[in-house]
Order: sequence, then structure tokens, then C-alpha cells
Amino acid sequence: MSLLSRPHRTLPALPAPLSRLPVPDSLVPFLLALVVGLIAGLGAVALRELVDAFDQILLGDLGGVLTGFGGGWMIIWVPVLAAIPVAWIVIRFAPESRGNGVPEVMSAVETQGGRIRPRVAPAKALASAVTIGSGGSVGQIGPVAQVSASLASSLGRVMRQPPEMMTLLVAGGAAGGVSASFNAPIAGVFFALEVILRRFNVRNFTLVVVSSVIATLVAIAIVGGEPGIAIPSYELVSSLEIGFYALLGLAAALVGILFFRLVYLAEDLISAIRMPALARPALAMLAVGAIGFWHQEIFGIGFDVIEDAAEGRITVGTLGLLLVLKVLATSLTIGGGSSGGLFAPALFVGAMLGGLMGAGFEAIAPDNTAPPGAYAVVGTAAVFAAAARAPLTSLFIVFELTRDYELILPLMTAVAIATGVAQIITRDTVYSIKLARIGVRLREEPSRAAMDQITVVEAMRTNVPLVDADATLDELAMVLSRAGGNAVAVTDEDGRFQGLVTATDVTAALERAHEGVHAADIVRRYALHVYPDDSLRDAVAMLADADVRQVPVVARFDQTRLLGMVTQRDVLTAFARSTRPAAPRQDRAPIRRLVGAEQVDTTIEPGSALAGISLQEVPLPQQAVISTIRRQGVVVIPRGSVALEVGDELTILVEAGFEGAVRRMLADVVHAPAHEPDPLARSQAGAPHPRPSEERDG
Repeated sequence: MSLLSRPHRTLPALPAPLSRLPVPDSLVPFLLALVVGLIAGLGAVALRELVDAFDQILLGDLGGVLTGFGGGWMIIWVPVLAAIPVAWIVIRFAPESRGNGVPEVMSAVETQGGRIRPRVAPAKALASAVTIGSGGSVGQIGPVAQVSASLASSLGRVMRQPPEMMTLLVAGGAAGGVSASFNAPIAGVFFALEVILRRFNVRNFTLVVVSSVIATLVAIAIVGGEPGIAIPSYELVSSLEIGFYALLGLAAALVGILFFRLVYLAEDLISAIRMPALARPALAMLAVGAIGFWHQEIFGIGFDVIEDAAEGRITVGTLGLLLVLKVLATSLTIGGGSSGGLFAPALFVGAMLGGLMGAGFEAIAPDNTAPPGAYAVVGTAAVFAAAARAPLTSLFIVFELTRDYELILPLMTAVAIATGVAQIITRDTVYSIKLARIGVRLREEPSRAAMDQITVVEAMRTNVPLVDADATLDELAMVLSRAGGNAVAVTDEDGRFQGLVTATDVTAALERAHEGVHAADIVRRYALHVYPDDSLRDAVAMLADADVRQVPVVARFDQTRLLGMVTQRDVLTAFARSTRPAAPRQDRAPIRRLVGAEQVDTTIEPGSALAGISLQEVPLPQQAVISTIRRQGVVVIPRGSVALEVGDELTILVEAGFEGAVRRMLADVVHAPAHEPDPLARSQAGAPHPRPSEERDG
């Protein structure tokens, strides 16, 4: 039978890291989710211990030395001294580690196929631990979510997982980190589904649950099963109280919105100060230290203060004062460029607000209201729900911390009203604002783009040329010539797939002119394949990441069966066919009118932070692109590998509305001295991700 006319035969699974194990393909995602849960649990425990260690070293030991030398007011210098190494880590090592970390994880899911640089995990852990341990008014939930997500992403890359699976692993890592931190596995699951993935389906839910459960079990085995915050149980005293809890939900919506608006307002104000980039965090933390000297309750995470409010041990005046000071201190810490989460500060602010309003309700109707501590408990959930627009996460985290059903109706009432009112007032959340600042726009309802709607089976070709493993070079050359393709599939004597042989492989072997060379000797044994029900986006990502022209298509539950091949041309053809307009196309508009772009020109000055780095490392948002580079009167094609030089004249096209962000970046990075770049400039979403062959850190 002719080599070209042979019917397709069964093929074995392509070699992959797990393919050597006797594990059914359908179980591989669950095994990966289990490993992610193990990693997330260990990461959460390690970060907790790291925070405790730096708390003792900085506020304990260093603070004791300073106050012993110059008096109690010297404690204000501890956050200042710690801000300098934190700023260095953020600027020089991993700009993604700035801030609370959750938007960066969301960005990786939305724009990078779940890819997070491996260096982010140690950088975020160290920067956040130093910030919190020195008294920075932030929490560890955002950092532990980013650290766990980064570790999960590294696992996915090692196991060569497709983008769809990578995003699930990242979400599972974030869920596991939150679950292990609070001993709240349900809240961790809904945090991943509501905030990170923003998609509910059976597969997402199942894999995230596996990671969350395993991470919680790991944390319980190491540090015990106590919840992250010890909150007493309360109950609904009277049905009339529902009205009071509704008012608390309304107030929580307003406070939650004001809270995250002030955080980013502080960031804008501090970034506008003309001073070295390393000095800005120090200046902001000097103010935090001064506030902490006045009221040390605002230092650090503040879980003990939340417990005091829930127990009703804080006076009304102190509740109101701590609410204002916590918002101010958190805004300065995050806005100044330090590293830490906003989850815990939102819970803190909610507890203070709830306790304050609960005291007022008790004064109005003492016989029909629960103690102020009950309102403090409900307030923690309501403020975070309003700020993050994550009602289920907020509801379940308090429910799991109290482990009591009696307060469920007040919780549901306040959380629902806080979320609904906040949604009416603004579409922005504490996370979406940061994403918009780094060039990532979240759709209100994630819709399926054309490349997500097309499946591989619609684009693949089935006329795949096959040859036996003992085929000679002449036979391979003949098959390639007659098939008109770039590669042929190689099978053994039992019809099992061995890999691909490309035209380049055959040409190289012919040039060597070795006698007795067969297909089995030069076959490329790829660990790449796609399934027929995968989206076209998955196929494109695999073709781009591996830098290949084609990838085999195999049956999802029987990888020994080859179904076809999808090539770069097939992808383009399918995409063009799906997007072809029904009506004749009209005349093209000029490009500036077509894309709504504005032109920004700049020149790289001596000492610029961009001098000497490659084009792919320039921290531009996704809505901007360098269109032209002029070097000594000569136009240089702006490829990713081109290294920028002093004197280069850059022309940047920017989508309307993002000119301000680009101009701020240019002011702080292009014109700033190389040893003082602004950490605002670069982010996970803002910088294009390098191809595997170009990565420097694994």
C-alpha cells in the first residue's frame, strides 16, 4: 500500500513528564491539582512563619534597640529602614511583587495563559514578610495567593501544560493559599472562582476544590486546625435587627469604595513626588511609622484587633479612630510601593465599622439587638464584599471562621446589600482598578472570542502522511515532496506513533550522507499534542510557545489514536473564515483613526533605566506599542530582541486613554537614572512574556 494512501493507524501518547507513569490521562489534572494543593499549603505555612520571624527581628529586636537608644518614638524608623530593601526587591528583582498581588495573578490568567515568572514567588514572599514584619499596614492573603499561584505556574510549565490547564493550576494555587491561611477551604474555592477565574463550571470547581482541600489539610497537619481569626459566635436577637444589618451593608458599600479609591489616590500622589524611586516608599513608611507610634494597632495584619472588636473589647471612640487610621496607613503602605495584601485591611476596616455602628444600634434598641461584636463580625464580610465584589468569598470566610449558622441571615443581608450598592455606584473594584492601570481590561461577563469559539477539530487536517519507522531517507524525501507538507508522522510496526520528521530533519540527514539512516533515527519525539475539543486559542499558544509549525491532534481519552494535524496555516484559515464579514469591506481608514492611537515620542537619555535592555523588556502596557526606533538617523526594526541604546528616538503608538500611563512611565523610567527606576513601570501584564528560549530565569 502506498505510503501516502495508507489509512490512519493508532498512535501512542506523545512522551510527556507524566506519560511514563501508569496513570490514565483523565486523572492527570487531578494529580496536578493535588500537587498544587500540597505546594500551596506548604507555601502558606512558610509565609506565615516568615512574617512571624521578621516581626520578631524588626519590630521586636530592632525596635527594641532603637527605642532603648532614643525613646519610644524611635519605633517610627523601623518601617522606614525596612522599606528600602523592599523597594530594591520590587524595582530590581520582580516589579510584579509590588502591591497586593491578586491583580497580578488575575492578569496572568487573563493575558498570559497562567504564566507567572518563577522569581515572583521568592520576591513576593520576602518583600511582603519584611513589609508586614516592619509594621506595614497590609495583610498576607494577597501575597500568599500570588506566591502559591507562582509556584503552581512553575509546576505547570515544568509539566508542559496547555494554557487552559495552566490557568486552572494558578487558580488552584491561589485557592489553596487562601484556604491554608484561614483554615477556610470553602472561602478559598470561591475566592479562586469569583476573583481569579471569574468563571463557574464543573471542571473549574472540581480542580480548585482538590487544591483547596489538600492545602488546608497540609496546614492543619503542620500548625493545627484553629481558624486564622478567633471570632465568637453570635445569633440574630430579633427579626427587627435585619434592618440594622441592612444599614450596615449600605454603609459598608460606601466605606469599601472609599477605601480602595484612597489607596490608589495615595499611589498617584506619592508617584507624583519628584524624588528617587527608592526614597518614595521610605517617605510613605515614615508616615505609617508615625501613625503606628500613636496607635500601634494599625501596625501589621491586625487580626488580634479584629478579634478584640468581635469580642466587644474596644471603645466606640477607638473604633472610629482606628477605622480612619487603618485606611490612611494602608493607603500609604500600598501607595508608597511596598508589598502586601488588601484582604486583611478590608476585614479590619469592616470590623471597626461594624463595631461602631453596632454600638449605635445597641444604644437605640438595647433589647432587640445583638452586642456590637456581632456587627463587627458581619462588617468584616460586608466591606470586603463591596471592595472586591466577591460576595460568596466574603460570606463563606466569616461563616467558616465562626463555624456557626446562627449569624447567616445577617451575613447574607449585609453582604448582598453591600455588593449590590457598590455595583450600582461603580463598576470598579479594588482589583480591577490596578488591572486597568497596568493595561488589562476585564470584561463584565467574560465572553468567548472567536479563537475560543473555534475548536481544533474545525481547523485540523486529516490527510496526514504516515511512514514506517524503518523508512529510508529517500522514502521520507519522496513522501514529503508528494504530500507538499513540512512534516510526516512516523509509526512503528504496530502502528503506534513515534513522532514527527520535518523537511529540515531530512535535509540535514541527506547532507551528512550517512548510510542506513532511517526515520526512527531522526524522528522528533514531541511532548506536544492537542485534543479535538480544545479551542483554537490553545493550539495557537502551543504553536507559539514551542515555535513549531504543526502539532498532532489526538483523542482526549485515547492518546494512542491520531486524529489529524493542525498547522499554522490551518489556524489562520479557520480564524479568517470565522471573522470574514458578510458584507463587502469598506475602504480602510487611516491607521490612527482605525485603532484610535495617539503618538508619543521620546528619546533615551544617558543613565536611563531602559538603556541596554531588550525591547521585549520595556514595561509598556498592552495598549501601547513601539512602532519606530531611530538610531543615529537610521530606522531600526523594533523586534523583541533589539537592545535599546542611549540616544535612540522612540515612537510609541498608544490607545486613547492610556497616554497618561505611558507618559508617567517615560518620566519615571526612560528619563530616570538607571539605578532608580520606578517600580510602577513594570508589571506582569505590562511586559510581554518572553518565549521559552529567551527566558533567563527558568
